Order: sequence, then structure tokens, then C-alpha cells
Amino acid sequence: MNHRAITLSVLLIAAAAASPRPADAQVYPERIRTAARHRVEAYQRRGGDREEQVERSTKTVKIGANGEMDIANIAGDITITRGSGADANIEIVKTAHARTADEARELLPLVQVDVVERAGRAEVRTRYPGDEWRRENRRNVNVSVDFNITAPAGTRVTVKSISGSVSISDIKGGVTAESVSGDIRIANAGHLGMAKSVSGSVEVSDTQVDGALEAGSVSGDVLLRRLKAQRIDASSISGEVKLEDVTCDRATGQSVSGGLTFSGPLARGGRYELKSHSGEVRVAIAGGSGFELEASSFSGEVRSDLPITARGGNNSAAGRRRTLTGTYGDGSAILDLSTFSGSVVITKR
Repeated sequence: MNHRAITLSVLLIAAAAASPRPADAQVYPERIRTAARHRVEAYQRRGGDREEQVERSTKTVKIGANGEMDIANIAGDITITRGSGADANIEIVKTAHARTADEARELLPLVQVDVVERAGRAEVRTRYPGDEWRRENRRNVNVSVDFNITAPAGTRVTVKSISGSVSISDIKGGVTAESVSGDIRIANAGHLGMAKSVSGSVEVSDTQVDGALEAGSVSGDVLLRRLKAQRIDASSISGEVKLEDVTCDRATGQSVSGGLTFSGPLARGGRYELKSHSGEVRVAIAGGSGFELEASSFSGEVRSDLPITARGGNNSAAGRRRTLTGTYGDGSAILDLSTFSGSVVITKR
């Protein structure tokens, strides 16, 4: 299956997940996927419609200081920041595009936002007209919906977006964010489980994670900065993976056509695996961390600025080679680095 087919498959699955769930959703899953695809296609074609109309509204939900919000959107950006008090405020910005201003204005009420509030939890869903409306009217609903949300710092947040970016900052209760076609940016989060995009970059900074963090993109960069976690799994198919100033017990980084960068201390007993097919693997070790090294490159070179005691007792600080196996310092961590057509570089930070 090629990259385009994979992206379309993920798009349809994610679109179905973000669509409203009628009682017969399990009976007619194909209908839901088809409807969601039409909505995204209409949004992506909106550039041909020159007239624009905007409608703004605000809703307040009483979720408490440690409540939960679940947001699913089809087309449009989602921005969540920390607010004050125990309520969450949701600004809904609907933007319609059409050939004329009147046509754009008629499209706005066709797209509804359902906000369901119950026992410290709020669910936010964007609802578009179904296939029957499209067949009868022979029109595309070129409407995007942006959400600007302020929530208490302790809120647990789950976000799913099909065509739009996600930005979350200063939320400490727990964050999970996914987008099919859009960037994800998370800053100063207290707990973060997953951040993924199919066609977009993923950036996480100034965040501490209790447990494991999974961050990935198919066709974008993955950048993790000033991050603490027990375990980090970061991957990209056609982008770079950068783990800068991170502290973790275990890290796994993978990229097919991009480079990988790691900088930070190595934990005693920790394991760090960085693998690329056609990119450079670069590691900058902080402090006096010792490690056991397994490094290789098929068509590049392995280079170390640190004196590696190679197996067999030879001491090697540098030199052109394609493999390097040995120990630095007390050898308390494991460093496994490999690339097919790039170089492996090890330096001291």
C-alpha cells in the first residue's frame, strides 16, 4: 500500500471516529465514512469559493477544576489554553465559503456544534448535514469550524481533528491529541499520553510525563524539547525526529527518510535506540553518563568524539568506520544507533 493510500485509509477511519454517533452507526459504518470524506473534500476545495461569511458564538460548560473535555472536529483548528475558575469557555467560529455572500450565509446554519455536558465532562462534536441533503441540494458544505477554548488547568483533554491544527498549552490534567491533516503543538502540559499527526508536524515542549509518551507523524517532523518521561516513542516516515534536552529512562526514535537527534543525560540502566534509513543519527550526551555502544551505518560512517573502549580493549576516540561497538565510562546505559545511508555521530554536550 502506497503512502497516499495509507493516508486516505487513516483519514476515513479518523473521520468516522470524529463523526456523530447515531444509534445505527455500527450498522452503517460505511455511510459515516463516506459522509466524513465528502466533508473533508469540500473543505479542501474551499479555495475556489471567493466569498466568506463568519459566525461566532460562545458556550460555557461547568466541568469543575479537574473535569474532562472531549473534542472532535472535522475541518478547522482547535486551540486550548488554561483559563481561570472551574468553567470551560468555548468560542465557536464557523467560516463558510461559497460563490456569493448569500450562498455562504445560507451554509452557516447547516453545520451545528453539539456540546453535551454531564457530571464534570463535556463532549464537543461538529455535525454536518448527511448524504441525503447533498444529493437533494447538489452542493458541498464548505464550512470550517475553529474552536478557541479556555479550560481549568487540571482538565483532562482529548482532541481529534481531521483537517486542522491542534494547539494546547498550560493544561496539567492530561492530554491526548490526534490530527489527520494538521500540526500538533503542545506546551507546558502536566500529563501527556499521545500526540500524533498523519500530515503535519508534532511539537511538544516543557512537559513532564508520568509514564510513556508516544509522538509520531507520517509526513512531518517530530520535535520534543525540554521533556521528562519514563519512556519516549517518537517516529516519522518522511520527517526528522528531534529529542532535545530530554530526560527519560528509555527512548525509541525511528525515521525512514529523515535524521534523528538526541540530546540529554542517559539514565543508569536506560536504553536508547535511534534508527534511520536515509538520515543522520546524532547523539549529544549530557553529564558523565556512561554507556554500552552498538553503532552502525551501511554507507555512511560512525564517528565519536568520546573515547570508546572497543571490544577487545582498543581505545578509539574517532576515526572513519562503519561500525563501532564498545564502552564509554561505566557502561551503565545502552546506546543502540543505526542508519543505512547516513552517518552516526556521538558528541559530548
